[in-house]
Amino acid sequence: HDLGKNSMQDMIDRAKELGYEYIGFSEHNPSVSNHTKQQIHSIMAGRQEKIEQLRESNKSIRIINLLEVDILPSGELAIDDTALKYIDAAIVSIHSVFKTPRDQMTKRVLNGLSHPKAKILAHPSGRKINQREGYELDYDMVFDFCIKNNKAIEINAYPDRLDLIDSLVFEARKLGVKLVINTDSHNTGMMDNMF
Repeated sequence: HDLGKNSMQDMIDRAKELGYEYIGFSEHNPSVSNHTKQQIHSIMAGRQEKIEQLRESNKSIRIINLLEVDILPSGELAIDDTALKYIDAAIVSIHSVFKTPRDQMTKRVLNGLSHPKAKILAHPSGRKINQREGYELDYDMVFDFCIKNNKAIEINAYPDRLDLIDSLVFEARKLGVKLVINTDSHNTGMMDNMF
């Protein structure tokens, strides 16, 4: 669900124009409420096949097969291991049940980020500027976990998010937490948000 507005090839072409060495595709996981497990596996297998074809026809840029996967309130990931085998890595994130106490939300995030395929925590506060308050995390625990387990935290450069906030970015850098900066682009025009 929440597919981009341009094709993957359009995004690759724009990335080449911008001089990118690599591009990662990270649509949201297929909706678990609208698909059976078998349908999800079929979608993921087809997506992997498409990305392999793009890799073959676009040798001048590295294409990374990612997926943004919801961390459920239980702390489990929204799709199972047999579906996750079709990707290089998962970007994990919270998209529901924001009104959760800080300690429980931290436990939820760390449980999701513990999965071997999970490499990046996306938009870590969940905020949208002037639209939605984020949720609270114990960032000392999150940063420590990331350092010890070789995980990264996203700096989402989409103007409505700018998440992780600047003060926490400085703290994360000081501690040596790995950071990933991206545009969260849903179309080629949004790729211009990266400087």
